[in-house]
Parts: sequence; C-alpha cells; structure tokens
Amino acid sequence: MTVFGKIAFGCTISLVLLSSPDFANAASNGPKIGLPPPRIGPTVCDSRGCFGFGSQQWYRPPGYPLPNTVTPLNSRNRFDDPRVVIPPRTNDVPPRTDFQAPVNNRTRHQMWCAERYRSYNPGTNLYNTLHHGFQTCRSPYN
Repeated sequence: MTVFGKIAFGCTISLVLLSSPDFANAASNGPKIGLPPPRIGPTVCDSRGCFGFGSQQWYRPPGYPLPNTVTPLNSRNRFDDPRVVIPPRTNDVPPRTDFQAPVNNRTRHQMWCAERYRSYNPGTNLYNTLHHGFQTCRSPYN
C-alpha cells in the first residue's frame, strides 16, 4: 500500500467513526462551559481579596468579580442597612457676622504702648526688654 492509500484509508475510517450515532450525539452535546453553581453563604472582602464561606469555601483575588449568588426572597442584604449614615451635603451658607477687629477696641494707652514697644501684649499690659525680662507699660494715658 502506498502512502497515499494509507492516508485515504485513515480518512475513511475517521469519517465512519464520526458518522456513528452515539459519537455524533456526544460531539453535538459537548460539556457545557459556564459559571459554577451559586454559592450561598457569607462573603468577606478586604484588601487581600474576597473569601466565601458556606457549603463550599472559595477565594477570589482582588480585582476579580464576585460570583453571582442567589439571595433568598424576603431576606435583607447586610449592606442594605449600613451602620454609618452620612447625611447629604447641604450648601447652606452660614450667616455673616461682622466682628470688629481688636485694634478698634484698643484704648489710647494700649495704642501708645503698641507704638512704643514692639513686643507689647495688650492682654497682659507687658512688654519684653532685653535685660530685665517683662515690664509693665506705663503711658501718659494711665
């Protein structure tokens, strides 16, 4: 038998095997590729990924979508009612208040001391000297 005859014989046998009803049926109903059955149970997600617990444990690295889990009817999701409620932001403008600057409330004594001594503190009526520490300011308006 020549090489060409061997190739033709092999093709003929393969066509016969493919045409058998059981093999053709098996080829047309191949394995179904899809998502695994939903896993019902608590899911915990953090920076390491998502962990599922229940009848079968599972793990998903960060960035992968979570599997679709079927939630039973009449049950609430734990994320539906958060513990921390952030109120909506309002753009209310606070009422304008005009406070007078403390400079306007100074007496003539305080003005005189502030002009004469750079370290003068009107709250304590003291100024700082180089050699004698703090001194009380005495003005002609005392």
